[in-house]
Amino acid sequence: MTIPPREPPPETSLETNQLAEPVGIEPRMMEAEAIERAKKNVGGRPIVVVGLMGCGKSSVGKRLAFKLNLPFVDADDEIERAAAKTINEIFADHGEAHFRAGERKVIARLLGNGPQVLATGGGAFINPETRLRIKDVAVSVWLRAELPVLMRRVSKRDHRPLLRDGNPEATMRKLIEERYPIYAEADMTIDSRDEPHDVIVTEIINRLAAGTEFAAASAADANPSRTVHVELGDRSYDVLIARGILRETGALLKARFGEVKCGVVTDENVARHHLATLEESLKSQGMFAGSVIMKPGEATKNFRDLASLSERLLEMGLERGDLVLPFGGGVIGDLAGFAAGILRRGVRFVQIPTSLLAQVDSSVGGKTGINTPQGKNLIGVFHQPSLVVADTAVLTTLPPREMRAGYAEVAKYGLLGDAEFFTWLEANWQSVFGNNGPALTQAIETSVSAKAAIVARDETETGDRALLNLGHTFGHALEAWTGYSDRLLHGEGVAIGMCLAIRLSEELGICPAGRAERAAKHLSAVGLPTKISDIPGGRASPEELLRLMGQDKKVKAGKLAFILVRDIGQAFVSRDVPPETVLAFLAREIDR
Repeated sequence: MTIPPREPPPETSLETNQLAEPVGIEPRMMEAEAIERAKKNVGGRPIVVVGLMGCGKSSVGKRLAFKLNLPFVDADDEIERAAAKTINEIFADHGEAHFRAGERKVIARLLGNGPQVLATGGGAFINPETRLRIKDVAVSVWLRAELPVLMRRVSKRDHRPLLRDGNPEATMRKLIEERYPIYAEADMTIDSRDEPHDVIVTEIINRLAAGTEFAAASAADANPSRTVHVELGDRSYDVLIARGILRETGALLKARFGEVKCGVVTDENVARHHLATLEESLKSQGMFAGSVIMKPGEATKNFRDLASLSERLLEMGLERGDLVLPFGGGVIGDLAGFAAGILRRGVRFVQIPTSLLAQVDSSVGGKTGINTPQGKNLIGVFHQPSLVVADTAVLTTLPPREMRAGYAEVAKYGLLGDAEFFTWLEANWQSVFGNNGPALTQAIETSVSAKAAIVARDETETGDRALLNLGHTFGHALEAWTGYSDRLLHGEGVAIGMCLAIRLSEELGICPAGRAERAAKHLSAVGLPTKISDIPGGRASPEELLRLMGQDKKVKAGKLAFILVRDIGQAFVSRDVPPETVLAFLAREIDR
């Protein structure tokens, strides 16, 4: 049903614009400017809101239409009008297939009606024909919500045909696993949270005003992809960055490596969401040897699990010419890469990273290893992958905390060697978190390119490669102090560590004042911890942290190596910081 934008719906009291400059400008003027820019960027295209039932498509869509002075159309209402039946009655009388066919036709008609905000049913965007049509003529916005949020919302209603039988929560979880990687193809991803809808509407308008995410939607290539080459002589390899490439992995590997056997190593979380897709891709090419599913988390990187994994891979019959496929985040990449490095004295492997942290950092460069009580990654080998396949679509199922933790490694590349990139991140980080547009691809490509250049110069970390450890000397000690537990994720430790490293640089008179505050302000805006006191569950001891820092792999002749900065984007290695200076610094930072 078409609703003209006559009067504001409820909850329109919020008038903030998060991306506008606040100095000397009234909030309403800021919002008005953002609205005008958004309308200019969208042009004559419809704005299509997609997502699962309960994500707020209609509520958010109505408010968005009002703000932009556009008609609002609910596709489900139009379908019921055309059929003279409710959606429940269409499902009951004719089945889902009949409903989907009608839905496709109605949406195709509605998309020809020019500028509007169109809310679609949860399954509409899943239809390939509808999805292609939306990509061709519209700007699409995915309202992504986590399972508990969705269940709280839909439990208040009983008219959802897909949830009326069996276990509604299990059904919803299955829909999330099946549909989220496809929703990720929308031009923009917005998290639908338990807060006033106008907050979400403001975020959509700001992102539309920025226009960085959907510009590619009108280009020939609506699915940006990049290739970064890691130059290491006869051990060189490519990093492929693309959305939706996971489904093509089998054919891609066969084209590059021939008919080899592939043993997949993953964890329980990734397996639940994506393992079936990868296995099917490999089976279609006759290359699947088996899968090993490990427990998630840093605690899995130990001798016991390394031995168990190695034996499982041998039981698959993998030979030197075959491939081990680490399919997960940094933990799986480190563990399975190490197993590949020692299996039959070296088996090839292809990294398929599924976390942002792994896609931008740990999957590239050939570092593999496990943790010990003495410290992190102290046992391992340098073993370069033969290929890295980074599918940005799989990031849509990554928990928000994991996504933020991975972003710390993205910011690291700006802080250590690319001030311009860090400035770009300060302006565009919300678009990076959209999970499916050019901003995310650009952030991953820039990070990987920076690491590839350093690895090419210093593969085994005898010089420049140590710069990649900005924040890690502190961060690894904090991880060890927390027992490699959920109290502190690796990327969170790196975020705190980078702030400490820059603040230490300031205190030593190496770096101008204010740089640590700038870094902390950005990381905090993203949602990352920036101080030792941000870590829950107890108070750290400066003596204990200094002892743990002494286990760092970069220690030489008993001297700690710190990555310090002369300014944003100007990192360097120092071994001249006295332990007593570090101890006093840690004591002050613990109390910050």
